[in-house]
Amino acid sequence: MSNQSKPAIVAYTELQQAYDHFNHALFDGELPDLLITLQRGMNTFGYFAPVRFEGKSQVSELAMNPDYFGGRSLADTLSTLAHEMVHVWQFHMPDVKKCRGGYHDRVWGAKMEEVGLMPSNTGVAGGKKTGQQMTHYIIRGGRFQTAVYELLKSGFGISWYDSWSHGAVIPSKANKDILDDWLRITDAGDTELISKLTQTVSKNNPVLSGSEGDDEEISIKPPVKGSSTRAKFTCPDCGLNAMAKPSANLVCGDCDKPLVIAG
Repeated sequence: MSNQSKPAIVAYTELQQAYDHFNHALFDGELPDLLITLQRGMNTFGYFAPVRFEGKSQVSELAMNPDYFGGRSLADTLSTLAHEMVHVWQFHMPDVKKCRGGYHDRVWGAKMEEVGLMPSNTGVAGGKKTGQQMTHYIIRGGRFQTAVYELLKSGFGISWYDSWSHGAVIPSKANKDILDDWLRITDAGDTELISKLTQTVSKNNPVLSGSEGDDEEISIKPPVKGSSTRAKFTCPDCGLNAMAKPSANLVCGDCDKPLVIAG
């Protein structure tokens, strides 16, 4: 079996390719080499662990959760990689103010916006931009929107995903306007790229769809392993939190707004 067909080499080479692409496009090539790993964890898409490995040298770890590869769009999965790369930037750049582990401060948030990702504890506009638990959404017209499109246009893909992908509806981090932007500059005959932009990696290929409206989100299905898996839901208006199975449909009693999964 050649290296090109060995699953482990293929999977990690793809993640390294994406890391190198964003390092060049979003960070001017300043980020260090590190170990990119696949690590499962409840209610997390990925994490950064400073100086986690020792051997020939000390290196940090950037982990991606494969549980979510099959049910999220490629752009969403890659936005998690870029999110964690901002943590890499903050920790490793010598002249950048550091913050405590796991926290998302204003320095991190400002860099997120610079690379084209808006910090939000709810994953939608209006959320808090700093805090212990933080997600993001893609900024329309931002650098990430361009960088991820160029990566997918180059033929990039994720070859392996968790076959147990089932379950809850989670909002995509690319709203309908961004999807329309990408499709507008894509050749109608490039069915492979259109598929990457509009479908999840899963063989079931649930199509990303959104209703009309500038801020409408695209709903996709992420994986849920076992009926006991729980997710954190947040009200986008008041910040009310609740824990429930990811497939639950929760509504805030005070704001009468659907709760969204934080992640």
